[in-house]
Amino acid sequence: MLRRHRSAYLLAAPSLVVLAAVFVGAMLTLLEYSFHEYVPGGADIPGTLATWAEFLTSGYHWGVVGETVRLGLLSTAVAALVGYPTALALHRIRRPGWRYAGLFVIFAPLLTSVVARTYGWELVLGDSGLLNGVLGGFGLGPVELLYQRSSVVIALVHILLPFMVFPILSSLGQLDPALDEAAGDLGAGSLRRFVKVTLPLTAPGLLAGAQLVFALSISSFATPSLLGGGRVNVLATDIYDNVNNVDWPLAAVSSYALLILAVVALAIFGWLQRRTARAEQGGVTAAGAASRGVRGWGVWLALVYAFVLLPLAIIVVNSFSSVSFGTWPPPGFSTKWYANLFEQDGLGEAALLSLQVALIATVITVAIGTAVATALVRYRMPGRSLIQSLVLSPTVVPKVAFGFAGFIFLHRLGLFGGTAGLVATHVVIMLPFVVIVLTAALMRADATLEAAAKDLGAAPFRAFRLATLPQVRPALIAAALFAFVVSFDEVDMTVFLLAPDQSTLPVWMFVYMQKYQDPTLAALSTLLIGAALIIAGFVALLLLRSGILATKKGNNE
Repeated sequence: MLRRHRSAYLLAAPSLVVLAAVFVGAMLTLLEYSFHEYVPGGADIPGTLATWAEFLTSGYHWGVVGETVRLGLLSTAVAALVGYPTALALHRIRRPGWRYAGLFVIFAPLLTSVVARTYGWELVLGDSGLLNGVLGGFGLGPVELLYQRSSVVIALVHILLPFMVFPILSSLGQLDPALDEAAGDLGAGSLRRFVKVTLPLTAPGLLAGAQLVFALSISSFATPSLLGGGRVNVLATDIYDNVNNVDWPLAAVSSYALLILAVVALAIFGWLQRRTARAEQGGVTAAGAASRGVRGWGVWLALVYAFVLLPLAIIVVNSFSSVSFGTWPPPGFSTKWYANLFEQDGLGEAALLSLQVALIATVITVAIGTAVATALVRYRMPGRSLIQSLVLSPTVVPKVAFGFAGFIFLHRLGLFGGTAGLVATHVVIMLPFVVIVLTAALMRADATLEAAAKDLGAAPFRAFRLATLPQVRPALIAAALFAFVVSFDEVDMTVFLLAPDQSTLPVWMFVYMQKYQDPTLAALSTLLIGAALIIAGFVALLLLRSGILATKKGNNE
């Protein structure tokens, strides 16, 4: 037993070392720095509560906290209003192929650059954008949406909609259709059946989606920064501004205020989920009878698909515009912006650095992630829950807060400005995603095959490679591709970790969008969208083959 536990700890050790050395070390450094005080002129006074007192007694900072909460609540409410009927409509599709196609559309924007998606909404919502162009055709408008809270909410809902749809869809898949039919037999109408049966039983999924959307929206940096235009000041943008103003202690306090807000929200949603847990039941997964309003659901899905794909399509069209400003419709078409793209200073170096960091970080993350996932699934060692919590803990910390923590931590270690620090921090934020995907795949893998290989004399690693690895290979490749995309597109954290002479591709795009408004960015975004859609389709195919998205036979009939 001791030897078996030792094997489990050895498998988990690389991940624990990385998390302890980088993640825990950075967050403790950030905490220590929050007890400093910056004095204009360059003086730094350690061991004081002055900065915390300044934050807690300032009406301005409480206003920033309030704006952060409002943005999170609005984004969560709108995402729920859009996401629940979308999940319900997808659940009622009886053909699995169409359902997976719908999931692909909902999921695909996640794999496109966050700056590209934000740029697309700027083209849609701008004074000369698509929306005002359409309204002008009807003699209405213009409507001022850009650089308002409303534009940030719209863009965040677009980005975070999959995080609302998937948990609800999972809860809908657990419903026993006999319950709805029984309520109908007792005379309940469709609305009453939904309110009394479907909604209470799917509340855990709705709360899980709301928890994800709220946590991600309050920690979002790039979207409020680019679409808020300085008018939507939230904690994430406040941290960035304080860093630029060299008030690092105040940035550290703001980072922990954002982390505390995320933890409090997590606790509240966890309490609500426990309250509704008694409503869950392990019913037979089934699709149920076709809805009488099939056409209505089809119209709804068409509108949602249009909402998801619209900014991406506008980017593609605008990349061929003949003018340097975003107007709709374009007065003419040209490919000059693609030519201009390849003349941009620093673009090639930024792309190469992004590829280098993403490739190295992906290899490391997949290697240590596979090991720790195997330990968590195949072994029941003491401290397993603690290890799992530590591995998943980076998902709780806002990336802006961890990015600034990494900035201070790497400075103290003398690693700031190098590739090693970028890779280490990217591994930390990628690791939970890889572990989640591989844990799900390993739980479905047949462990008896590996045990049989060991009985025949194969060493543990050889038995895993020959018996288990082939079973989880599609999920392993999918996890690697997803981790690569997460790293390659990372901007909220990476913007803090680059030296003045460094830039990754998404940070280059972020800076370019702040300075210029010509379609050069649209041309680059179009190329990235095409690559991302190919990767998204490949990942979806691999996940299907791995069985992670598989459903019971009754779901297909």
